[in-house]
Amino acid sequence: MDLWLKTGSLTKKKTEFQNNNQDSTGLKEERNDANSATQIKLLEAGADVMDEGNTADTNQSSTDASVTTVGHKQTHQETAKKKCKYCNDYLKLGIFWQGNSEDPIPQCVLCYETLANEAMKPSNLRRHFESRHKEYVGKPIEFFQRKCNELDIHRKKEASSFFISGENAKDTESSYKVSLLISKTGKAHSIGKTLVKPAAKIMTEIMLGEKASKEIKKIPLSNDTVKKRITSMAENVKVQLVSQLQQSLYFSLQLDESTDIGNEANLLCFVRYIYCGEVHDEFLFCRPLPTNTTGEAIFNVGNDFIVQNEHSWSRCVGISTDGATAMTDKLRGLVSRVKSIVPQVKAAHCCIHREQLAVKHMLTCLKTVLEEAEKIVNFIKGKALNTRLFIVLCEEMGSEYTKLLYHTEVRWLTRGKVLSRLFELREEVQIFLYERHDLYNRMHDT
Repeated sequence: MDLWLKTGSLTKKKTEFQNNNQDSTGLKEERNDANSATQIKLLEAGADVMDEGNTADTNQSSTDASVTTVGHKQTHQETAKKKCKYCNDYLKLGIFWQGNSEDPIPQCVLCYETLANEAMKPSNLRRHFESRHKEYVGKPIEFFQRKCNELDIHRKKEASSFFISGENAKDTESSYKVSLLISKTGKAHSIGKTLVKPAAKIMTEIMLGEKASKEIKKIPLSNDTVKKRITSMAENVKVQLVSQLQQSLYFSLQLDESTDIGNEANLLCFVRYIYCGEVHDEFLFCRPLPTNTTGEAIFNVGNDFIVQNEHSWSRCVGISTDGATAMTDKLRGLVSRVKSIVPQVKAAHCCIHREQLAVKHMLTCLKTVLEEAEKIVNFIKGKALNTRLFIVLCEEMGSEYTKLLYHTEVRWLTRGKVLSRLFELREEVQIFLYERHDLYNRMHDT
């Protein structure tokens, strides 16, 4: 005001104010002295100003505001996160990057998992590599370079197959990724519209505001849409597998026929092939057997898949089956029919079934123990009422487990697991079998 009274202009004061804002907070005392000098000059000039107390409060508020502004800038600079940069040596740990080069996101070329930018440190990347992919430790850099090229091809195919460019690209991408989660969990397709979308809308509205929650409405997650997305992704996986299999010089098959809970017979087929210098094991197909489950019917289903996808039996070098007659019969079995087309194919017996055959010749005393243990487990788990009563008994006794395990005939390891769980719950089983089963005394046989 002193300058305005003398010159009628505040230009110089604005310039001084801008210079003061550029000064450090250490100039606080000099600004206070300047304010005091200005007050004295104003009083000497006889100007009508506010009382001394109000002037002091005003000057102090202005000074504090300036200091607060400078402090806020320092705090913002301190809290700004430093972005980690990608190093080419990280490829030895199976890590490449995606996204913006200024803020790269590390991605594993082996499992395609993406990590946060903060995780792009040698210790974090090495921990991921050694904990998830121990079998690839010591591989040459050329191996990871091939995996990196496969990842690049995978990204291009995925983008070209599913995500269209334009204003709805993000909505479509979100719809596909949510549909993938729904398919992995095995939930009903309608859960996307009835649960996932409303839950996402509520969370977004609370955390980001109503404007952001309106964007969630644009994501298509209806029952039919989710079904279409899952079918499209399944077809894309099939196309990729068939394409890789066509580039392989040799492959081998493993087949098994099984009946599901609905008494429907299905043929499951796994394939092992060579792609980019590495051996891959993948699930090839699962197709129903509408009528008979003979060797001819099984061969026809497998042959239809080979012909439809332009493969050749001449590249098949091995086939693995169980010991069923439909698979190994000398005249009408699946193996004999394949050998009639490819004489050089090698047939192998499934290792799981081979172990099952070996167990059939165990000692009588051990076999008796296993059979009696199976009878006890079947008595408790075979009826829903017995199962519920046994669970209540275990909870009242404070047991660690409340359920026994079923024995699977073709699974070698289930024997040990079934017997271990029965031994851990032996006291509960003794009480439960009291006056209920003729094997009660067996639980007291040391």
